[in-house]
Amino acid sequence: MTGKKIFPFLLAFVLVLLIPTQALAVDFEITEVQIDAQLNENGTVDVTENFTYQFEDDFEGITRGLIEKTGTAIENFSATENDNPLKVEMDDGVYKIYRTGEDDETIQVELTYQIVGAVEKYEDGTQFYWSFVDEGNESEYGDMTVSVIPPAESSNTEALGYDEAYESEMITNEGAAIFELGYVPDGENVTVRAIFEPELFPALTAQDGTIRDDLASDREQLENEAAIFALNQQTAKNIGVPAIVIAGALLLTGILLAWLRAAQRKREINNYPYEFFVPKESMSIPALLYFTNSIYLSPNTISAAIMELMRKGNVRQVSEDHFELLSRKTSHAHEETLIGLLFDQIGDGREFTLEQVEEYTKNEDNHADYNEAIDKWNKEISAEVKAKDFHEKHPVLRWTAGVMSALFIGLAIYTGIYEIFPWMAASIVLAMLAFGFAIGYSPITFEGHEVRRNWRKLKTAMEELPAEQWNRLTKDEKQRAYAYLLGSDQKTAERKAAVFTSAESQMDGSSFVMNPVFMTAIFVSAGTTTSASASGGVAGSGTGVGGGGGSGAF
Repeated sequence: MTGKKIFPFLLAFVLVLLIPTQALAVDFEITEVQIDAQLNENGTVDVTENFTYQFEDDFEGITRGLIEKTGTAIENFSATENDNPLKVEMDDGVYKIYRTGEDDETIQVELTYQIVGAVEKYEDGTQFYWSFVDEGNESEYGDMTVSVIPPAESSNTEALGYDEAYESEMITNEGAAIFELGYVPDGENVTVRAIFEPELFPALTAQDGTIRDDLASDREQLENEAAIFALNQQTAKNIGVPAIVIAGALLLTGILLAWLRAAQRKREINNYPYEFFVPKESMSIPALLYFTNSIYLSPNTISAAIMELMRKGNVRQVSEDHFELLSRKTSHAHEETLIGLLFDQIGDGREFTLEQVEEYTKNEDNHADYNEAIDKWNKEISAEVKAKDFHEKHPVLRWTAGVMSALFIGLAIYTGIYEIFPWMAASIVLAMLAFGFAIGYSPITFEGHEVRRNWRKLKTAMEELPAEQWNRLTKDEKQRAYAYLLGSDQKTAERKAAVFTSAESQMDGSSFVMNPVFMTAIFVSAGTTTSASASGGVAGSGTGVGGGGGSGAF
């Protein structure tokens, strides 16, 4: 299995799972939230919210989204910090509270507002039924408490929490309803309901009918749903957990055996004795660099490719920066593409100079054409390597891994629905692993390992290769070896340039590359120049009983 091939898929998988649908502009945590809803005799509700924010970035302020329930109104919204008023702006239900600060700062902001029309009086009780946060909220709350306080002491208070507030309610001796939620994740509703004696609200007109039986019915329904959920959760544990363990063990065993087999083959090749030699020509130098060095071809590879064209007699070097085209007949499509770029796009069809390359790539109008040609050249080099079949296919094994990936995704959904989160996380990891194996498992063949080993050994040996050993090579071997070195290890190529070209210069008055360092620098600059041009939370939506909202920062 090749890590370079698998990594992009794994990275993409992780990012899809982890990146929120809307990235927050400021990094922060809301560590504590205290909401006090003071009910008044006339049916209005005075709400005081205290938020504690911990910021990791510089910030301009915080936001609070509030959604009105039908028939209600939110009025007199204000914000203070240590009794000092803060500037507030409102846009479509989202209040922006301006309070600038720096990273690593903790602030406590108090928000106050009044809700009109949210208290409903019936024959047997008066209720406050409200969502302070809905599923559109994109911020987590570290510790949340909601208090609903009657206008006077209540002796017959009933309370019920819905969604994240379920089973969080308690009633004080004075009859206030307290909902101690603790941690509240983002995307969840926080709905509270409290019923008090109707006599505490003399200014309100009672509606026909009763309300306490409705709360009792909701409580019974929620208890039944909780019991069914607990039963299904246990079933999910009984089925899902063993399935994850067994399938995970099979997957990990299969991956381990596949890895050991591939590692043994590689180790066997690398243990062969080695004596410096230039391997036979099996593919072009750019393709060798792609396969043995890196699939991300550097600008150095262009210099190596030009040397390859010179070796094959397609190109002649007239002077240090001047090249002449001798033949367009090539062995590979990427060689034809490179000739087209250098001689037709940049040069005059017969010649090009490095100075022309520099001028061409400095012009932004040419960047798209240059990048398009380089991209095509890269793809054609990749196609040459793929045609060699240096990777085994193993379709049955990979399809099996793909099916297991789908199985683990299903198990992750199943365990997630019933809140078995540790096993859901394990299923996600195993799904990613199986998916990566299915996509990327293509071990290198014996021949492929042999090609890699021989050329990598050559590069290592050339770092300290004596001149007399170099001189024993044929001219063709020298050209191929040096072109590979130039494309894979520029520093060593620069250091060896004079030694490796001196013999050729003495024989025919010119080296096969007069100044590879200068040529490479031009293409590095061209690549850098052309690549440069290629290139808080919100309010919720409102649900359920009504009300809702969310928190954020900017």
